[in-house]
Amino acid sequence: MIALIAAVPLETELLRQTLSPWEVRHCAGYDLFQGSYAGHSIGLLHCGVGKVNAGAAAKALIISCAPQLMISFGCGGAYPGAGLHPGDLALATEEIYGDEGVLTPSGFFDMEAIGFPLVRRAGTAFFNRFPLTTPLVEHAFPLLKALSDRRGCHCAAGPFITVSTCSGTLAAGLAMEERTGGICENMEGAAIAHVCRLHDTPFLEVRGISNLTEDRDLSTWDLRGAASIAQQGVLALLENRPERDISA
Repeated sequence: MIALIAAVPLETELLRQTLSPWEVRHCAGYDLFQGSYAGHSIGLLHCGVGKVNAGAAAKALIISCAPQLMISFGCGGAYPGAGLHPGDLALATEEIYGDEGVLTPSGFFDMEAIGFPLVRRAGTAFFNRFPLTTPLVEHAFPLLKALSDRRGCHCAAGPFITVSTCSGTLAAGLAMEERTGGICENMEGAAIAHVCRLHDTPFLEVRGISNLTEDRDLSTWDLRGAASIAQQGVLALLENRPERDISA
């Protein structure tokens, strides 16, 4: 099975239409939509907003379904220097917890700086950063780039930043971009990457850009456009599935 996970139903409307008919069953307290596409068994789940919701839902999916691949997708806010705009497409090369750490008079110290790994796996300590599997990313990016070219939008790959408090001012967005080197911000991805790392589950993340991380102005946002291009990206990946022997 390929597991698809998004925060809210707005981010899955196109997929639920395209991959229907679905069988809906209960999965550890969640509604799991089960169907198929391009010869693959698909399970889709809405996790809710935020890290705890995302991590719990990812765990439920992995324990219940043992997916061969987890794809997280939805909307994201682009940092000012990323060269992305509403309607563009982004692929994660790594997921970074942006605000796990401690804020001191000398600045922000992440988990590595204070000496507490969030995960130890196969002899490796993971602090704030969870790299995605390079062969998966290298397989996915040309597919997403080709889609973006056809749709007349831009595609970029780079670090995604997961936060509990979104950057709703230009100053906050610039500061987070400078500190992390991220290209886009979300509220779930690092928690899913974290759980996938614990279970050695291959993971990809695709985001459509709904807004820039600038002074918050909802009139400039395009949530539906961002959700649409992200789902088109997921369909492109499902139609061109990477080889099964690519592991986490």
